[in-house]
Amino acid sequence: MPVNIEIKGNLAKLLATENLIIEHKAVDTASFDIDRRVLTLPQWETDSNYVYDMLVAHEVGHALHTPLRYWNKEDKYKDLPMDYVNVVEDARIEKLMKQRFAGLNKDFYKAYEELHANNFFDVDDESVNDLKLIDKINLYFKIGAYLCIDFNDEENQIITEIAQAETFDQVLDLSLRLYNLSKQQKQEIDLLELQSVKFDPDGEPMEILGTPQNTTEEETEDEDSTEIEGKGNTPLPTDDEVEEDKTPELSEKAGNHANIDESDTQRTFDRNVKEELKSSDYRETNYVTIPDIDTDSVLIKFETVRDALKSHFTYKSSESDPATHPFNIKDYNGRLDRAIAQFNKVKQSSRKDVNNLVKEFEMKKSADSYARTATARTGMLDMTKLHTYKFNDDIFKKVTVIPEGKNHGLVFLLDWSGSMHNIMEDTIKQLFNLVWFCRKVQIPFEVYAFTNDSWSLDPRTKGQDPYAYTYQRDLPQHHTPQLNDIVIPDTFRMVNILSSQQRGRDLDEMMKLLFLQVSALSSYGELNYLREFQLSGTPLNEAIICVGQLTKKIIKSTGIQKCHVVVLTDGDGFHCEYVRKTYDDGMMSKGSIYSGGFMIRQGSKTYSAGNGHCDLTTALVKAVKAELPNTSFLGIRIIDRDYRHFYMGYGRQSYVLFDDMKAQNRKEGMIHFKSDSFDQWYGISSNKLHDDAELTVDQGADKRAISTAFKKMNRGKKTNKVMVKQFIDQIA
Repeated sequence: MPVNIEIKGNLAKLLATENLIIEHKAVDTASFDIDRRVLTLPQWETDSNYVYDMLVAHEVGHALHTPLRYWNKEDKYKDLPMDYVNVVEDARIEKLMKQRFAGLNKDFYKAYEELHANNFFDVDDESVNDLKLIDKINLYFKIGAYLCIDFNDEENQIITEIAQAETFDQVLDLSLRLYNLSKQQKQEIDLLELQSVKFDPDGEPMEILGTPQNTTEEETEDEDSTEIEGKGNTPLPTDDEVEEDKTPELSEKAGNHANIDESDTQRTFDRNVKEELKSSDYRETNYVTIPDIDTDSVLIKFETVRDALKSHFTYKSSESDPATHPFNIKDYNGRLDRAIAQFNKVKQSSRKDVNNLVKEFEMKKSADSYARTATARTGMLDMTKLHTYKFNDDIFKKVTVIPEGKNHGLVFLLDWSGSMHNIMEDTIKQLFNLVWFCRKVQIPFEVYAFTNDSWSLDPRTKGQDPYAYTYQRDLPQHHTPQLNDIVIPDTFRMVNILSSQQRGRDLDEMMKLLFLQVSALSSYGELNYLREFQLSGTPLNEAIICVGQLTKKIIKSTGIQKCHVVVLTDGDGFHCEYVRKTYDDGMMSKGSIYSGGFMIRQGSKTYSAGNGHCDLTTALVKAVKAELPNTSFLGIRIIDRDYRHFYMGYGRQSYVLFDDMKAQNRKEGMIHFKSDSFDQWYGISSNKLHDDAELTVDQGADKRAISTAFKKMNRGKKTNKVMVKQFIDQIA
């Protein structure tokens, strides 16, 4: 079974005893950024935990103990080959890691045993004692337990000092001594080779290590073979005899001593690790970070929205608009009256639903308080029980202790997108119920509409045309994008439409103005909506990023102990952009976080963004929640018949079966399930939002019509009851 690379990332942090940033990327070799504390690991693929743990521990060893030092630019070491330092430093950091974590001894031993069995050092057909000194020392410290390697006294002395090395300065000095000794040994071998060569009278080499030099056919024919035989009475050797007596040339010997600057065993090992352990799913992984947002830049305050809506939805008169025909003025004022009357009706009819919410909430709180109730001794004697002290040790007065419940807070995110057009009025009614509930039980709350088309409401952009081209706008940036940062577009806004900071009368007025705006957006010309607060796209992902930082401020300012973020939406967020590359002149190249191979990095933790837009959303929720203790995310998804899309996006990753989801919807009138990102998902059909759960029958209706009306009412009540219970269970 392949190892879990995310778990091994946690292993690296534990070994380092610090919150290293771990990145698994499509690279050939591991690396460590000392300044940023980023450990980059290749995407190794192995079934062996020993091998993976050894490789991770080895790289952590470098992260902890190898300093950032440009030693090859120092005069003393500028001619020292890199391979020598690598071999000696590997021996030092592996020793230090095994000393620090005794359990790693087995991992290193078993891992190198497996790799040697698979010939990762490529020495199966070699005589190890004929290898270069640097290779013999490399094998000694890695797989010496499986080989019989001979060293002379001088070599043994260096090995002893390498095994005892504690500092990087010692590593450099020992590497230099090892390199000088290797050069000395090469000179001795070269001298022996030179002494074995015979020369003719002209100074040309005739024989190397007993092998006659090749001669041209002309020279051979000019010689009298009989005369040559007679001179030494020794016949010329045959070709087979030459091959038997021939001693291999130096370049053909094991170890290739001709090039002592390289460690063949280390380079072979690195190449085999790269090729043999390379993941079959070898793809580039992009790590993108959540930026720090200027929340003041993103936020449009409720006072700003209220003033704009109040100015827009006002009664007209001939004095205020003399150019308008009196009939048009009367018609407009009449439409405004009808919309306000509709709001008052919604407010009146919502009382029953709000009271049900309050009742469920108080019952849940009472049950929880009872469950947490404890009986404690006061330390004072109960005189009525004192006479029983010989057979009863419980003679102290008792007191009932009821621990205080936690202070709750709610943050609502309302999807202000164009696709909500047909259901916005019903959605806002449900939102109003929750707001009235919060006010009645005195829970702090904030409601934000997330949008990318309402920036013109912002006083800082006053006078700019909301329909102008991008290059004609001059909008403030919400953050200064850095390399790999997610980019929050300058058009994005969080519009604070409702808040517990508003007084009762101000809150009611704001809700009425919102209802008028929503009615205008849904009424097909009955009322004109405020152009600066029109529906937009669905910047859900940007909203999740920003709500995390806004919620931190809310928790700090209100002192709430448990916060719930409720997301009301009918669709998925569109893709985000990130800074892919920056140039010397400060220009940026942006890429889209849409396809696979993306990880969201928040601090030292990473979250897989998977392959689709829903995966990015869930990764962002996980990342934001990790920074918000005692905060839950609840998703309310309004579904327009497309249950499968919702299932593929969120249900499947929560291991919910599609058939079970459909059955639950038939039985309870809605869908609800837990996930590892959103603490709870609620899926409700858009047509269920229209159910008022009231018995409506015409006068004189027959039995069948009354029965149908009762069933319809009960279906609506059933959905409402399930929704209320599920919601209260989460927030109580």
